[in-house]
Amino acid sequence: MADRRSIFIGSSVHRWNDNRIFYKEAVSLSKHYDVELHAPADFENKSLHGVIIVGLSQWKKEYDRKNIRHELWNRLKNSNADIFIFHDPELIWIGIKTAITTNKKVIYDIHENTVESIKQKKWLNIFSKRISIVVYTVLQWIGTKVFSHFLLAENSYKSIIKNNATTILNYPIVKDWPTSSDKLYDLVYLGDVTEDRGGVSIIEIIRVLKENNNKIKLAIVGKIPHTFQKIISNKIKLYGLENNVDVFGYLNYPDAMKIVSQSKIGLSLLMPIKNYMYSYPTKLFDYMQGGIPFICSNFPLYKELVKECKTGITVEPLSINEACNEILILLNDQMLYNKMCSNGKSALKEKYNWSTQENKLIDLINSL
Repeated sequence: MADRRSIFIGSSVHRWNDNRIFYKEAVSLSKHYDVELHAPADFENKSLHGVIIVGLSQWKKEYDRKNIRHELWNRLKNSNADIFIFHDPELIWIGIKTAITTNKKVIYDIHENTVESIKQKKWLNIFSKRISIVVYTVLQWIGTKVFSHFLLAENSYKSIIKNNATTILNYPIVKDWPTSSDKLYDLVYLGDVTEDRGGVSIIEIIRVLKENNNKIKLAIVGKIPHTFQKIISNKIKLYGLENNVDVFGYLNYPDAMKIVSQSKIGLSLLMPIKNYMYSYPTKLFDYMQGGIPFICSNFPLYKELVKECKTGITVEPLSINEACNEILILLNDQMLYNKMCSNGKSALKEKYNWSTQENKLIDLINSL
């Protein structure tokens, strides 16, 4: 319709089919607005689920994204879109330029505690980290003055953006994924694979569990940085786990969820880092979606979720033995296991689902 407002969604980091950006926000907004998504893709353009997707170059190294940002800015300033929504901290300057030099309303969707994330970047030295934090903090402050609104993926980010912000939690789109009693994997890890996210721990867990069960199987589904991929491969070879661990790398969401549904227990052993401790890992909800219980870190926020949903077990993330003991309990107690599977799906349908967030998102855009 001619009177529909148009929205330009941009990302220089995330793939076009990122679950939050495309399947949730873009598709939900396309029901009411004309939506274009500009993000890294292996195609020039296509239309899917009511969203026009215009591909940006795919990147391999951080430096590659400089040209991607330049292309995104050229497209944006020549666009007739009414609203610009961006998802990456590195696009904050483009957001500021857009807000100041055009009539577009600008919305910054914050996915993480960026300052804490910078502190954890191993490729930056101490001086570079301090400079990056100062620069980003100043730009974020400017953003609070010129952006129309902020979207927050977690309630904890309210301590960062105190005003003019709406929390849009990253709950999953509820769907009944086909399950089978004949599981292919005992354990599954879903998400980016790094040491901070428990990438080494899950290999150590399989090493210990193999001592009692030579056929124990783990599926690893998610993007693995090149340098860390070597670490994972070396440990698998060192421990003789070639037949116990399948590494799939990044898969689109439906394919990833198929692996989750074919597994028995999900793992989320994030290390005690501030950027993780106060934010829900979306993989917990994905495990609930796939109808499986999970073992997760014993952070207070996660404990509250487990206490309410009764669909997982929390452990000290640095204790391999504790994680292994709890995994064995779940694998050997069929009644407890079945109850946790059922509890997770019920909690998802009753509360932790995207439809509750979709309505908030639409109401917000309508109010601008």
